[in-house]
Amino acid sequence: MLTCVIIDDEQHALDLLRDYVSQVSFLDLKGAFNNPLEALHYVNEQAIDLIFVDIQMPQLTGLDFIKLVKRKTNIIITSAFKEYALEGFEYEVVDYLLKPISYDRFFRAVQKVMNQLAFEEEKQQEKQTDFIVVKTDAKNKLQKIELNEISHIEGLKNYVAIHTDQQRIVTLLNMKDLEEGLPRDQFIRVHKSYIIAIERIKSIDGNQIYLKNVKDGIQLSDTYKTAFFNILKQSLVGNKRKI
Repeated sequence: MLTCVIIDDEQHALDLLRDYVSQVSFLDLKGAFNNPLEALHYVNEQAIDLIFVDIQMPQLTGLDFIKLVKRKTNIIITSAFKEYALEGFEYEVVDYLLKPISYDRFFRAVQKVMNQLAFEEEKQQEKQTDFIVVKTDAKNKLQKIELNEISHIEGLKNYVAIHTDQQRIVTLLNMKDLEEGLPRDQFIRVHKSYIIAIERIKSIDGNQIYLKNVKDGIQLSDTYKTAFFNILKQSLVGNKRKI
């Protein structure tokens, strides 16, 4: 299932795409916006798989909107103006739909997204291992660390500390490199200075996360709160309730 949003300042265009989305079993519409500024705030707070965006809108053009999207996602441009197509593809959009948009053309575009994501997932599974190898602060020393032994990762001033039940391993990698190298279904960033193992979560008290075999709580920052609770909701009993 792909989550998606539609952004277009023309109501009839919103209604048409909303109808098309409702006919595709693997699309889940999370919002339809005629104000691109409201949409921008939403997509930067929520994990969305696919964005349909118009080009010419009064508050913010579609191309400027794409530049301001912070989260990695798939984008399909919908426009009545073919002259923006070349520039649109420079932003690595998946497709460019020229209005008026037929259902057949719409479906081929979203199928392209689905195929692309399936291919990326297959590649990720092929290269995914159950361990990482890092260069430590000791000269020329590499260390293998089993993923299931990691409780959390702490970013310090000039280095990163990887905490396991047995030891604290210091590496000169940065938090971004480590975050990208860890499987997203097992680890999540909760603060600019902390990445935690999801299966180690024991309890949450306000903005403090407590992990198994870790004495002190780890702070959950506002920047990462929405994504963190979205992950938790997938395992929450009675998950229609708010947390």
